[in-house]
Formats: sequence, structure tokens, C-alpha cells
Amino acid sequence: MLRWLGMLSIIGCNGTWRLAPPLDTGTPPPKRREVASARNGDRPHRHVHLPGVVRGAALYPVFAQAVAVTIYRDGRWLVDSGQVHQLADSLARMAPTLVSSLFVFAPDELPTPRHRAVYALIKERVRSRVQDARFDLRLDAMRYASGPEVIDHMRRLAEVLEPDLWFFTNWEVADREHFAVVASATAQAHANGQAIGGTTRGEEMAMDSDFGAVSWDGSVSTLQRQLRRLSANHALPYLITVEESDVLPPLAWPPAIRAFVLQQLTPERLLLPADRRSASPRR
Repeated sequence: MLRWLGMLSIIGCNGTWRLAPPLDTGTPPPKRREVASARNGDRPHRHVHLPGVVRGAALYPVFAQAVAVTIYRDGRWLVDSGQVHQLADSLARMAPTLVSSLFVFAPDELPTPRHRAVYALIKERVRSRVQDARFDLRLDAMRYASGPEVIDHMRRLAEVLEPDLWFFTNWEVADREHFAVVASATAQAHANGQAIGGTTRGEEMAMDSDFGAVSWDGSVSTLQRQLRRLSANHALPYLITVEESDVLPPLAWPPAIRAFVLQQLTPERLLLPADRRSASPRR
């Protein structure tokens, strides 16, 4: 299934971004117990889980066409009820393999019937175009006070929305400052066959993560150096978050680096007429 990724590319306005496939085309081997880095305080791997896998499927094809758009954050809807169908249709036309960050819930928030209906509608529209499209929920790891708190919140969110992945901001920061939260969230995700990962601004990633996310800041050399060191420390797929107005130049990665683009869109971009969307900057 992964062999086609060797020839896959995304055409951008300045060239081609090559998506680096894994070195082999089979199922990733079971994760070995590794020596923990000094920065992680001698923490052994505790979870039996294949790295980079969600519900039995490798994450490489899941990340092939990844987009992020937030329509609910901080207790506020960013789109009107009448705009949801148009937004869902616009997303479906993009044929994404991953839809990220639709909802960003605070630790004390739970989905309402409206959340459930909107999530179901967007899933149905997108999967009519891409049958295996996956969906995540985004949370902030630093906003949880304890492991039981994050486990309970993830369990209650999953009961209603059934996400495929969990995407945490401040993931690497929380691994250093609130390790119990990260370890508990990881165990909860893996126990339910869900992938989990999140953001890092440095060269370390939380133990047992399935993927990482870095931000494009306009510097090719900085990005290459960060991903090279991250991949050496943690052999995971990495999402490069690119804002809607950003232009990522052509990048080619060695096979050891599995880097994919996560295009961050605004709801307004998806609600534009089709002719105006096509004229907007593309990756």
C-alpha cells in the first residue's frame, strides 16, 4: 500500500515537494525498548504499539494530503450553521487524507449535539471522496493538571466523536513539565487503537508518540536541521504545519526523514466561491 508513495509528489507554486516514504514497504516492526535520552529522564517505553500506526494502518498515506481547519475553539463556533454544508463540500473537493483540528476543546468542554452532527456531516462528505480519510481532535497538553483528567476527557470525547488520531499542542513541553499527562494520554490512545502525537519546537519528541508536528517559520535551513535531528532521535513521520498564506519552497528529504505538509486553512478560505479559492495561494 505504501509503494505508491515512492512516486507521490505534491505540486506547489514553486516546485514539487517530495514525500519521503519509509525505507521498506511492509508493516513497521514492533517498537523496541530504547535507551531514554537524558532529556527525558530515563523513561522506558511502556506501551505495546507499532510506531506510526493508527487502527492497523500506517500513517504515511494518512498524511499524504493533510489539511487543518478549525471551526470551533474556546467555546465559540467560527462558522454559522448555514455555512457548514458549504464548508464540508469544499473540504471534500480537496480530497484530504487527514482532516485535522476541526474542534479544539478545553479540558472542561464536552461535545454537544451540534458538534456531533457537524462532525458526522463533514466525515460523510469527505469520505464520499476519500474512503479512508482520517480525522483527529486537537487538545492542549499543558492545560491538563493530571493523568486521570486527560484520560477522562479523551474517553468522553471519543465516546461521542470517535476520532482516529489525537493531536496535542505543547506536546513536547508537557512531556518535560507534566510527564504524567503525556504518558496517560498516550496509554489511553494506544489502548483504543488510536495514534497520538503533537507539536515540538525543539529536537525531542515525547516517548511513544506516533507522529510529530513542526512549524514552518520561513527558514529552510532551520527546518531541515530540526527534522534531521528529530528523525535521528525519534524515527517518526513529521507534519510540517504551513499557514494558508505561506509558501513552502521545494524540499527533498533523505529516506530517513518522513516529512509531510499540513496545510492550515481558515474557514473563510473554504467558504470562498470555487473560482476565488483556486486563485488563492496553494502549496
